[in-house]
Amino acid sequence: MAYSAKHPAILCPKHRYTQLLVHEYHLRSGHHGHERTLNELRQQYWVTTGRAAVKRAWSECQYCKNQRANPKPPVMGNLPVQRLTPFLRPFTFTGLDYFGPLHIKIGRRRELRYGALFTCLSTRAVHLEVAHSLNTDSAIMAIRRMCARRGCPQEIHSDNGTNFRGADRELKAALEDFRQDRLAAECSSKGISWHFNPPLAPHMGGSWERLVRAVKIAMKSVMKERVVTEEVLATVFAEAEQLVNSRPLTHVSVDPDDEESLTPNHFLIGSSSATSRPGVFVDADLSLRKHWRIAQKITDEFWKRWILEYRPELTRRRKWQDGTPSLAVGDVVVIVDSNQPRGQWPRGRLEAVHPGSDGVVRVADVRTKSGLYRRPVVKLAKLDVLR
Repeated sequence: MAYSAKHPAILCPKHRYTQLLVHEYHLRSGHHGHERTLNELRQQYWVTTGRAAVKRAWSECQYCKNQRANPKPPVMGNLPVQRLTPFLRPFTFTGLDYFGPLHIKIGRRRELRYGALFTCLSTRAVHLEVAHSLNTDSAIMAIRRMCARRGCPQEIHSDNGTNFRGADRELKAALEDFRQDRLAAECSSKGISWHFNPPLAPHMGGSWERLVRAVKIAMKSVMKERVVTEEVLATVFAEAEQLVNSRPLTHVSVDPDDEESLTPNHFLIGSSSATSRPGVFVDADLSLRKHWRIAQKITDEFWKRWILEYRPELTRRRKWQDGTPSLAVGDVVVIVDSNQPRGQWPRGRLEAVHPGSDGVVRVADVRTKSGLYRRPVVKLAKLDVLR
């Protein structure tokens, strides 16, 4: 053994020279673990409480802190009022998403089609439309077909797609044109309000993202990976819509005396399946005076069951239950983007934050060298550096 190893110099861990020395050995070891750095240091020096000194140098190393930076999701927010509002027509508050592409055959050639999924944020009902492309005109026509069948929604929530943004601009322009006469003025007062989620935030659209998977499973069971004609595809969409809307929203009881589980079809067609009878009728039910009261009473019963059985299940927070410090303007962050090459995640500084109704910041604007981006907090890793 070398003399320096048998008789190392004893150093105080609190001295500035010792701290710089430990940091130098930390750099020489390639920012490796504590034991390797301590082993290299003890070849010449003996630092009292050396392991604690090495850990302190590791925790203070800026490069290591940047490598350890991870996004800290804020506490899960409250459900929006659109998810909890009862006694409204289905699809009053609607979520929109696209899925596909789907291959169809027209003669001897094959073409692509896409599915436009509309979901009621309150009743979880689903409406499917076939979109011929992903451009703005196709999105607008799909929305108009949905409005003709289900009624015009008050709000549409969607991901940050370019075709949706284009549709939003053209719908606003169309409403401006409609205001030229009296009929247009009446329609413009019921115009659609469109809300976009931040980019790279699929968890904020879980209401429709989960139903896209359910629709794909239903279509797979019907189509069985076959290339069909356009007419068959429209029929498959209707069948898949029926299957998804017949799913139970509440607990399925095995007691024969209990009522059947509540499904989205109860709000659309009055029963869980289109093939079942809504009840047993007698001649006294033919009174025209009672028909509208019966329909309203049945609808109220569905909504009361929705309030008592389904809505309490929505209030449980299954993850992100611990609060974390909110990001602030001026914080330096790394944008977590799985589409970027390894080691090239962009860095930037927060220019603005957008707190929710509970005061917790979940969306922020980040200024990088390539521009300004709006990202969810779950995709931002804060760096421990001076502002």
